[in-house]
This record gives sequence, structure tokens and C-alpha cells, in this order.
Amino acid sequence: FTLDGLRNNNFYPRLGLTANYIIAGVYIAACLTVTVYMNLEFMDIRTVRAGIWSPADLAIGGLMFGLVMEYARKRYFPLFVINLFLIGYTVYGGIVPGLFWHPGLSWTRVLSAMSVEMTTGVFSYLPQLALTLIGSFILVLSLLRAFGCVDSIINAASRLAGKSSRALPQAAVLGSLAVATISGSGAANAITTGSATIPAMIASGLPRVNAAAIESAASLGGQLMPPIMGISAFIMAEFLGKSYWDVVARGYAPAIIYFVGVAVGVYLLSVRYQTRVASVSIPQTTIFDKINLLVYAGVIIGLITFMGVIRLPAMVAALRVFVAGGLAVSAIFFIMTYCTHGSWNLRHIAAPFIRF
Repeated sequence: FTLDGLRNNNFYPRLGLTANYIIAGVYIAACLTVTVYMNLEFMDIRTVRAGIWSPADLAIGGLMFGLVMEYARKRYFPLFVINLFLIGYTVYGGIVPGLFWHPGLSWTRVLSAMSVEMTTGVFSYLPQLALTLIGSFILVLSLLRAFGCVDSIINAASRLAGKSSRALPQAAVLGSLAVATISGSGAANAITTGSATIPAMIASGLPRVNAAAIESAASLGGQLMPPIMGISAFIMAEFLGKSYWDVVARGYAPAIIYFVGVAVGVYLLSVRYQTRVASVSIPQTTIFDKINLLVYAGVIIGLITFMGVIRLPAMVAALRVFVAGGLAVSAIFFIMTYCTHGSWNLRHIAAPFIRF
């Protein structure tokens, strides 16, 4: 986060360059200190000193939590404000009247709960879930995005939908359905597909409000469509004591019903507004697009096979698909790059890996 802020000149833009580098040096030193200390003392903090943490434990824990809070303030300010409010309520609950009164906790107890305790705060279940299970699926999605698989999906959906005036608005539904299987996020789905589908729908004659509404409704299916559903599926699997696949396998029926309902609604809107084939240019399908679609299909089949047939844990299945897919798409990309350019263009070869 620090290095990225310095590179993009948005770390602390109101301060001078010298001040930015000094603050960045302090942050990096703090991060390294926390990293070294927590690795050396982790087992003692977790077992020997559990409940009777030393001043050094609390100091390092407070430093770690401070870094996390500063990151939240810069990137997710509403979350930062909510955390401050909840911390205040935890400490000063005794002054809250009525149903929500509680005696309050000490600042030391709050600090330890947010940092060095292993069941709450930074080390609680949800952060660990994000770093392990969810993170492994994000690796798969990042790989597909870096090599252009998502762009190829949108291009294919646009070409199919562009053959008919009634089918053109369905590009948003088809594209969102395909991206939903590897995204699991409605917001990411809308950002990925909306930049291409919304202009096309407006050009076809749909009002701007309806075009945006169609894309929003279709993208929300990203949290419903297996095999990668939203974070709620991971939490449901943990609380139910079931495997991740047992949860998402039951999500296919409602997800398909949802997308069919959206498609019918989009078709009725296209009939009402008498949409026409848009004048926007539809990209041609290249050999790279066809290969990317095959890789995309292989990823989906691999996830379903590993989780549903072989019954591997979800994280192991995602990591195996990531490794296999990465090797396959890299080899194909190297071969296609050489065939296209007749030589090894290092800048072109490095581009997808830099994006990843």
C-alpha cells in the first residue's frame, strides 16, 4: 500500500515529497518490526502469554492495528469511521442508556482483542478466511483477467448479442453470467462488463437509466453464480459445518432462475423501446479470444471437478486450478506471441504478468 501510494503520487498528496518519503520509511519500518516480532513470538503470544501479554506484545499489537486502521482510512473511509464508532461504544458503553447499555471494557482489553488475541481482531476468522480460501479464488480470477480472458468473454457476448436488435441488450446478461462464474462480486462484475455493455445498450436505443439498471441487475448475479459465489457462501459453509462445494452446488438453480428472469425482463424492455443494432464497433474475435474462452471453460470445469467429483477442499482445488491454468495459459501465450511477432518480444510477454 505504501509503495503503491508513492508510485502513483497519492500517498499524502498535500504533503511534500520529502515528507511522503519520511512517512513511508516509518510505515515500512513499522511493518518490518511487526512482521519480525510476530513471527518470532507468535507461539508464545498464542500459548504461554495468552491472557497475560507483555507490554511489548501490546505495543507491537497496537502498532499492527494502527497500520491496519490507517490503511482503512485511506482506502475504505466509511469502514474506518464504523470501526472508530464501535471501539468507542466498546469502551464507553456504560454511558449509553437503555437496551444497548453495557459496562464497557478497558482500553487494554480492547487493544489486545484487536491485535494479539487469536480469535478476534486481526487474527480472527474472517481475515484468515480472506487470506486463505477467498484469496486462492482471487488468484484464479486475477490470472484470467491478466491474460485477457474476461475481455474475451465480453467480446464473445457482444458478438453474439450484436446479431439481433432484440438480443443486443442481452450482452449485459450473457457477459455478466460468464464473468459471474469467476468473479463472485457484483461490483467487480459491473465494472468489468458495464464499460462495454452500457454504451452499446444506449446506442441501441435504450434510455440511459434502463441501460444502467440492466447492467446493475445482471451484475448482482455475480454473488449468486457458482462455483465462485460471494463471501457469504464461504461464511455459510463455515457456520453450517459443510464443505464449500455443498453450499455452492445448491446455488446453481436459484442463480440460473435469477439470470433467466433478468433476461426476460431485458427482452421486454428491448421490445418496448424498439432497440436496434447499435452503431458501436464490435471487436472481432481473434485466435487469442478463442484460446482464452477455452481456458475459461477449463477453469470452470476444473473447479467443478476438483470440488464436486474428487471432493478436494475448496482452497486446494482453487490453487490447483491456478497452478495448472497458469502454466497452460503462459505456455499458450508464449507460443502465440512468437507466432504473431516472429520473435520473443519481452515487453509484450511481460505485460500480462505485470498486470497479474
